[in-house]
Amino acid sequence: MKFPVDLLADVSQVELEQSAHNYMNILLYSNPDSAEHLTLSDSTKVTIDISRVSLIPLYGNNDKQRILVLFSPTDLFTVVALYLLDQWWTVEDILKTADPARHGVVEVVTVGERIVLYILNRVIYRAKEMSSEEDLPFLCHGEKDYAKIHWNNGEAVGFFSVKPSGSLCNSLSTRSYQLPVMDSIFVRKCHRGKGFGLQMLQDFVLSFKEEYLGLRYPLTKAMYKVCKKYLSQYPGETDLLWEVESVGGPNQRTNIASKIQTMDLSDVSRHLSFLEESLVTEMTENDVVMEAITTQIKEAGSMECTVEIVEEVTVRRDTDIKS
Repeated sequence: MKFPVDLLADVSQVELEQSAHNYMNILLYSNPDSAEHLTLSDSTKVTIDISRVSLIPLYGNNDKQRILVLFSPTDLFTVVALYLLDQWWTVEDILKTADPARHGVVEVVTVGERIVLYILNRVIYRAKEMSSEEDLPFLCHGEKDYAKIHWNNGEAVGFFSVKPSGSLCNSLSTRSYQLPVMDSIFVRKCHRGKGFGLQMLQDFVLSFKEEYLGLRYPLTKAMYKVCKKYLSQYPGETDLLWEVESVGGPNQRTNIASKIQTMDLSDVSRHLSFLEESLVTEMTENDVVMEAITTQIKEAGSMECTVEIVEEVTVRRDTDIKS
């Protein structure tokens, strides 16, 4: 079975949107008593009617290129399927491929791959897996943005995108990036801990030959760990990776290797402080115990002396009486 990313290799965005408009016209005048249904991966049946579908921008604020989506019956902000090639496809199926050649880190080129990138970023990451504590939402990827998807065993497991050196900061700015900057990277939760993040960082390094490479500030703890693994494998590249703010000018970047070293020293310092506090606490507790023992000994000694004195007085009194 082929999936959308396999079937859309030679299909244009214009064809997709025209097909979506035609379908919406049919849906608008269809009999609600004979509505279509779509079964999701969790066996939930979703009724397809005009109130649950919408055309949304594929590339952020660009309203000229849109895709038709179906929203969840329980959450009108959660996309559960897309209308592509004259049929509905669940989010799970859109992230699959039947092409064995689509494996590893692959550059996004076709409309089908752009749709997979959209699902990974806007539906999987932002709507389902983004942590409220540390993660930040990524911007929508543009039609021409440089991005790659990591494919493994017929499934899209993550992606990263890059602002090449010289590209504009945004559509409203004349400032351009001073170095290539990885501005987003994501691995699905069910595929973490398998080295995919490190593989994408390695691909980023191999894809750009500049002297310095940037990663968008602020880096998450997970990304610091990925960078640490990379630098442990390539210790001679400590000057390569930089945490970058804005366009990455000389005063807008921090060396990641130095920052990791500082973080490691800070962890060691905190560990030593903890050990010192534990040792002081232990010594204090020992002092308290020793003081209690000393007090008991002193009290016991005083009791013995008192007994001896009392006994002596008693003996003398007996002697005096007898005399």
